[in-house]
Amino acid sequence: MKINPENFIVDEKICLNYKSFFISGNDENYIYALKDLLVKNFTNVGFEKKTLNNESEMAPDLFKAEKKYIYVCEKYIGDKAIEEINKSGDVLIYYEKSSPKNKPIKQIFSSSKQKALLECYELDQSKKANIVNAFIKKHNLVFEKNVYWLLLDLLDNRFPILKKELEKVLLLDNKNNITQLGNALSVSRSIDASKFFFKIHLNRSRIAPLLSSSVNSLSDFYSYFSYFKLYSLLLFGSKNKTELERKIPKYLFKEKQGFLSLFESLNENKKQLLSSLVLKTEKLVRKNPDLYKSLFFRFVLNYKKIIS
Repeated sequence: MKINPENFIVDEKICLNYKSFFISGNDENYIYALKDLLVKNFTNVGFEKKTLNNESEMAPDLFKAEKKYIYVCEKYIGDKAIEEINKSGDVLIYYEKSSPKNKPIKQIFSSSKQKALLECYELDQSKKANIVNAFIKKHNLVFEKNVYWLLLDLLDNRFPILKKELEKVLLLDNKNNITQLGNALSVSRSIDASKFFFKIHLNRSRIAPLLSSSVNSLSDFYSYFSYFKLYSLLLFGSKNKTELERKIPKYLFKEKQGFLSLFESLNENKKQLLSSLVLKTEKLVRKNPDLYKSLFFRFVLNYKKIIS
């Protein structure tokens, strides 16, 4: 049966309903992370891990009646061997990146109710939201609405990195403090993305090539756009220059004065226009993800026009 791997992250116990797993896809680090998660869940309920390279390594165990094994293998050991493992009450995890050679194996796993095919790719916003929502529920966290959407944008689309970033969020004293949030997650984000906001003063002819070379995927869009949201929220949420100065992330020490000058140039009307622009762009990209590049280009130029 083909199942979204995120389901096993959101509810770790459902893996116990299956006897064999084929973890594939093109995100190798995600494949390894999911494999380790499944192994952990089975060992937590009494299974013993065994690495299996070929069928001949399945030697008889005199104490088998007292043990349950979870076999982990990088090479396919054959249908017959898997059936023998499952009949004995053991579990198998086979993991390998997608290739034309393993398409027939995928068909076998996707057509069986006792087998699970899990294909690991970069997370889209919907799948990322499912993982974040489960994380929030598990740890009884409460996020303000605007902070929640900012968090979702700032978090990486690659599961292993996202997992580490969520662990950082858990350690924050005030999880609704956008400055703390930005500081905690900035380490794993592109420095170009975090500083692009401050190139907005450049003229259109200089911004256009920067946009063209920087934003080449939906993941890139959310990386760059998230910093526009973060910095905009700092500008909107500060009552005065002194308060903003305390909130500015440390990694912006070179851009600090320019940021403070921008704050002083904004009146309430401009803040409202910028806020509406951010929300409108976010909605448009969710509805039309394929248009991320043109929508970001339009967003940056409109943002530039408002603050000029």
